Amino acid sequence: MPQPGIAQDLYLEVFINDEPTGLAGAFRQLADGGLSARPEELKEVGLKPVSSARDKDGSIRVDRLPDVQYRVDMENQRLYVTTNDEARAAKQIDINPKPDDDHPKAQSSYGAVLNYSLFASSDNLFSGNAKPFQGISGGFDARFFSPFGTLTQSFTSSASDTDLQGFKRLNTTYTYSDTERLITYRAGDFISGGLQWTRPVYLGGLQVQRNFHLRSDLVTIPIPVISGSAAVPSTLEVYTQNVKTYSGTVPSGPFQVTNFPVFTGSGQAQVVLRDTLGRETKTTLPFYSSSLLLRKGLLDFSGEVGFPRRDFGTESSDYAGDAMGIATVRYGVSDLLTLEGHFEGGVDLLNGGVGVAFPIGGYGVSSLAVAGSSHDGDTGFLVNGSVELSYRNYTVFARMQQAFGNYDDVASVSADTSRLSVFDPAGVAIFSPRVPRSLAQVTVSAPGPFERSNLNLSFTQIEAANGEKNRIIGASFSQTVFKNSSFYATAFTDLENSDSFGVFAGLTIPFDNNITVTTGYEQTASGASGVVDIAKSERLEEGSYGWRLRTREGDNPDRLASASYRGRYARVQGDVEQFDGNTRASAQIDGALAVAAGGVFATNRINDAFAVVDVGAPDVEVLSENRPVGRTNRSGKILVPDLNSYEPNTVAIDPKNLPVDASIGSTRNIVVPADRSGVVVDFHVSQTSASAIVSLVDGTGKPLDAGLRGHVDGSTDEFVVGYDGEAFIEKLRAQNIIVIERLDGSSCKAQFTYRAQPGTQIKISNVVCS
Repeated sequence: MPQPGIAQDLYLEVFINDEPTGLAGAFRQLADGGLSARPEELKEVGLKPVSSARDKDGSIRVDRLPDVQYRVDMENQRLYVTTNDEARAAKQIDINPKPDDDHPKAQSSYGAVLNYSLFASSDNLFSGNAKPFQGISGGFDARFFSPFGTLTQSFTSSASDTDLQGFKRLNTTYTYSDTERLITYRAGDFISGGLQWTRPVYLGGLQVQRNFHLRSDLVTIPIPVISGSAAVPSTLEVYTQNVKTYSGTVPSGPFQVTNFPVFTGSGQAQVVLRDTLGRETKTTLPFYSSSLLLRKGLLDFSGEVGFPRRDFGTESSDYAGDAMGIATVRYGVSDLLTLEGHFEGGVDLLNGGVGVAFPIGGYGVSSLAVAGSSHDGDTGFLVNGSVELSYRNYTVFARMQQAFGNYDDVASVSADTSRLSVFDPAGVAIFSPRVPRSLAQVTVSAPGPFERSNLNLSFTQIEAANGEKNRIIGASFSQTVFKNSSFYATAFTDLENSDSFGVFAGLTIPFDNNITVTTGYEQTASGASGVVDIAKSERLEEGSYGWRLRTREGDNPDRLASASYRGRYARVQGDVEQFDGNTRASAQIDGALAVAAGGVFATNRINDAFAVVDVGAPDVEVLSENRPVGRTNRSGKILVPDLNSYEPNTVAIDPKNLPVDASIGSTRNIVVPADRSGVVVDFHVSQTSASAIVSLVDGTGKPLDAGLRGHVDGSTDEFVVGYDGEAFIEKLRAQNIIVIERLDGSSCKAQFTYRAQPGTQIKISNVVCS
């Protein structure tokens, strides 16, 4: 220990328990002989900066740290510390480190998309007065996108052989997302935010909402921390669900593994420590991840104001007359506690509630919530609780919700009761828009009695606000047989209604080429039937096709033959179905039209984002995530659908079909499109690059050495001389002077003429550089 004297700064290499840490720290030798350092400095070199050792200036006195003895070797500028694991700061191992600002920016070009789905059907084909054409209907989704947001308009329309039967507007919404603040703004039609114990509603108005999906790398659920200690420097391996997710080395002492990949539900993480002698220590940690929980410090919210929308899909613009406001918030107080809050209000309505969600060890999660309401002088309350548990292959989910008094929310007070009220013969309302008076659910999943089998049991009891009750019990069993085939059996019944029951059993057998055969039996209150279904599933690739043959024999027979094909420009499907003594044919076509990058493209439905790839040459193969998607058209462009918004998407080209004189900027690009928008990917392929392969020799006729660098006089773009003195030089003119830098620092110049020949790689030989 240093003796009292003059205070001075020291930079010391740190050893803990005679093991080098490989780190040096900045310390302060005090006049009284003590030693101090900043808290973050101590933590960095492996010591806990406890508050009891804090000095007046905020630094930590090493000589006051509990269970810590140290010695300073002034000659070798080293600090030797002897301590135990409790006094050491655990080494932090972040499996998936990513700086906050290390995420790609979303992009959007200007353009428009129209998704369409057209359906046409015939009358009974074998009726004497049958009409071959019964009518056509369509669903349409139009959107206009730009860097300033996306405007969407969806609608349906139908027509018969005589007239246009109707137009129904669905959604009209403008959306803009702030990727820096992770907030999405909407104006128009939208669904309000909500929690497990609330009821979202359709509104026409304004919405401000947290959107974690804007950051594909952001994990919002708490991730368990794996802690351990290595007696000696060791190799550390981490396995999640038996998949290795990390391998590295750790020094002796405590460590913590964070940010390892998890998924919602139950799982196991295993830590394997292996020392230099090959001795292994294994530790297994069960964990349970749930979307009900938020990581510490994360704030999730949604706020809306607008008019509740009614009769969506049947009326174009039926909005309630009174405006409503809704606010929902969740906050991760810690990884062990998430707080929830919800408010709804408007004319004569006040509704609010709070809730909590918390983990149950590493085996599950639970939530509790209470809410109250006041409307037109009536008050009510609601209590909700749920629990999810998992242990090995057993899972349990239970939920209870109870409403007291006249509990109301926006959904109930804005409902059009004149349209919704249906009465039984006794004059009692069959349907009530209010929250159910009580709801109880229990689901249990467990391994079956045989290998590779599973058993599920469920019970649901619900009592509507009008007093109507249902008590439904169900059971299902599945068993893998042979290699990939499966047997299934399901049964349910409503204890309050003897006419509500069903029994289903069957066998599913997969074959090659995506062909599946299913045979089964079902019994319901309407009768019994047997089913045989043979189908070839259609893939997402262009040129794939599918078909289906199904027959159901029994009390309610029906038969179906169906075929589908996915082309480059659309997907088509045709069906012939026989049921209830009638035989009808139908056809459907699904596709999209996109306008972007100065072109119009026909393609399959675009549900999210897309890219227009501009290669600048026809018949060039384009790949998305290493999967071929097609070849460029005569304009050198192609539309690539099915990109994932706010995520990196790799788009590449195969250059082998490019002209030999083409200049390629790159063959691979990574794009991050915004939600439901399009981006233009320009590979900057130039067929007018004015390039040539020039063979360079010195004054004796000997090829110049490989590796020499040069440039065209008047240009800063460099080229490199290759083997046999050959250099690929671009941006040539009719008369050219090039400068070559020799290894000894001198240079030489060469002159040559150039004349372009489209489609041909120009070669110029024996150009003398002197």
